[in-house]
Amino acid sequence: MSLPDDGSGALDLSSPLLQSHLTMLATKAAFHLGPSRACSITASDGRGVQRVASSDPRAAHCDEVAAGEGPCLDAMRDLQVVQVPDIRAAARWPAWARVADGVGFRSAVAFPCHLDEIAAPAATATLNVYATDAGRWDRDGFAVCDSYGELVAAMVDMCARLGDLAAQRAALQDALAAEAVIQRAADAIMATSGCDRAAATHALRDRARRGSVDLPPAARAVLRGRWH
Repeated sequence: MSLPDDGSGALDLSSPLLQSHLTMLATKAAFHLGPSRACSITASDGRGVQRVASSDPRAAHCDEVAAGEGPCLDAMRDLQVVQVPDIRAAARWPAWARVADGVGFRSAVAFPCHLDEIAAPAATATLNVYATDAGRWDRDGFAVCDSYGELVAAMVDMCARLGDLAAQRAALQDALAAEAVIQRAADAIMATSGCDRAAATHALRDRARRGSVDLPPAARAVLRGRWH
């Protein structure tokens, strides 16, 4: 299943920082819940859903299927906990249930992580917990998962903010580099034409206009010796 792409959000699901920290949280959650539990985390950046972390290769395998169907997608969409007490009876998601049962899981719960709409407006995430025994979960297990879900949300929010800052830094660096190229091109025009900087800048702008290009490409053409 793919979620609508509204073009917003700065979350990079392939970020090593995001994946390493979420893997740590998934592993800690599984340890806290007990040996019969495995955890994974799925997320969306607004363009699609993918597994970003897991404590167990079996849970990871289930999530690869869940990118097309599964309780985690329902939890993401509705922002509600989705409990599956008996995976073998989960007719709603046949492909996911078949894979989960095949690797030895008998029940599962998907917990939506409530993200900051400002930090990650297009992002969603779920903490998915698999168990080798069937049956509904007790309140203590839910409380542990809810706590880890909050930590997952905080981590995703932080990485989204860092991604946004990185994009702003890159844009600033590009702007500074473009300005440097423009100034070097103006220097070259001044050196070859004997004009002042104002006239050189005007000439460069005129060249960009006539070539229907922005100033930086026009400046690079000058520096490549293609000015005429």
